[in-house]
Amino acid sequence: MSVDLASPSTGPVLARELPWWTRPSALNLLFVLPILIAVIFWAGGSGLEVRSRNYLSAPYIALYVGLVLVSAAGAWLGENVRQRGLLQSPVQHLARAAISVGVLVLATYVFWYRSLIFDPALLMSILMGGEKPEREAIGTVTGITSLVNLAPVFFSLAGYVLFVRGTRDRMLAALTIVLLLFTFFRAYVWTERLAVAEALIPLVLALLGNASPKPHQRVRRLFWRLGPYAALPAVFLFFSVAEFFRSWSFYADRMAFWEFAFGRFVNYYYTSLNNGAGMLATAADWPTGTFEQVLRWLHSFPLGIGPWFSETVGLHTYVDEVFLQRYGDPEFNTASSFAGVTLDLGVAGATLYFFLSMFCSGILYSRYLKSDPLSVMLFPSVLVALFESLRYPYWGTSRAFVWLLGTLVVLAVLWICGSIGAATPSSKAHRSATS
Repeated sequence: MSVDLASPSTGPVLARELPWWTRPSALNLLFVLPILIAVIFWAGGSGLEVRSRNYLSAPYIALYVGLVLVSAAGAWLGENVRQRGLLQSPVQHLARAAISVGVLVLATYVFWYRSLIFDPALLMSILMGGEKPEREAIGTVTGITSLVNLAPVFFSLAGYVLFVRGTRDRMLAALTIVLLLFTFFRAYVWTERLAVAEALIPLVLALLGNASPKPHQRVRRLFWRLGPYAALPAVFLFFSVAEFFRSWSFYADRMAFWEFAFGRFVNYYYTSLNNGAGMLATAADWPTGTFEQVLRWLHSFPLGIGPWFSETVGLHTYVDEVFLQRYGDPEFNTASSFAGVTLDLGVAGATLYFFLSMFCSGILYSRYLKSDPLSVMLFPSVLVALFESLRYPYWGTSRAFVWLLGTLVVLAVLWICGSIGAATPSSKAHRSATS
C-alpha cells in the first residue's frame, strides 16, 4: 500500500522542529556525559556515605565515557540517514488506537487494584501514608497485570493526537488524565518513579515538540532551550518527597533534610555506576554470554520460555544479585547499563551494542520528525533509556519489551484494517504544524 503524504486521508506530514535535547546524539554528549562526570565527582562530597567498596577506578570510568561517545556517534549517523519510505495513518485512526490501548490499560489497573479501589478505608489509609501494601499483597497475574506497561504506548499516541495534531477528543483527554492519576498512585505506593517518566516523557515530547516557542512563552522557551537541565529541579523535588516518606526517618537525627535529599539523589546514581564497576571487578569471568542484562525480559518470560532460555544459555544465578549479596548495598540495587551490557557481551560486544542501538535510535528520531506512527509510539522509549542509562539497561527490562510489543501489535492491527500504509514523501507535504 502506498499513499501520498499530503493526501486528505492521512493529513499533512508534520516536519516538526524539535529541541536539541530530543536528538539522541546531542542528549548523549550534552546531558548523559556531563551528568555521568558530575555524579562521579560530586558523590564524594555528598551528605551520605556510599555503603560499599569503591570500585570506580579510572579504567571503568574510561569504559563508561567511551561507551557514551560511541552511543553519540551511532546516534548521529542514524539521525542523518535519509528516510525514503515512511508510514502514515489518518489521525482519527491513531486516536481510536490510543483509546483502545488506554481502555485496556485502565481495565488492567482496575483489575490489579480492585482490592484497594473497592475498599475506601484502605485506600484512604494508603493515601495518608498509613499503609504501603506490597505488590504480592494485592495479587499479580503473570501476563495480565503486566499489561499496565502498555501505558507508554497510550501516552505516546495520546500526546501526538492531542498536542501535535491538535485533535479535540474529550474521551482521549479524559482517559489521559485518569491514567496519569493511576500512574502517580502506582509511583507513590511502590516508589516506582520510572512509571512517571514513561508517562510524562511521551507527553512532554509531544507538547514541546510541536513548534518552536513564541517570545512570550517564557516557560516553554526555558524547557525548549534547557530541556532535561530545566527539569532537574522538578525531578529532584519529586525524588525528595518520595525519600521523605521512604527513608528520612532513619537519618533525621543526623543531618538536615536537604543535605540528606541531595546526598541521596547523587548517591542514587553513583551507587549504580559503582555497582556496575563492582560486578565487572568481582565477576569470576566475563563476558558471561548469558544475556542476563541485555535480555532480562526473556529470562522471566512466561509459558516456560524463560526457564528454557536460561537453561540454554547456562544462566543459574544472576551476577548482579550475587554481587549485591556479597559486596553491595541492598538499598541501592541497580547497576549502570554500560557495565551491565559489558558484563554480558564484553567490551567489543558492548561497543557494538551501544553503537547499533543508538544508530536505530537516530533513525527513529528522524522518522519521529515526520510523524511516522512507529516512531511516534516507540521513540519516547529512546529518551527513557538514555535518561536511565546511568542506572540500568532499560531496553533489557520486561516493561521495555511490553512497550515494543505493544507498538508492533498496534501497527499490525492498523495495517490489517487498512489504516496505515507506506508513504511516498512529497515536497509540498513537508510543512510545519503551525503553518
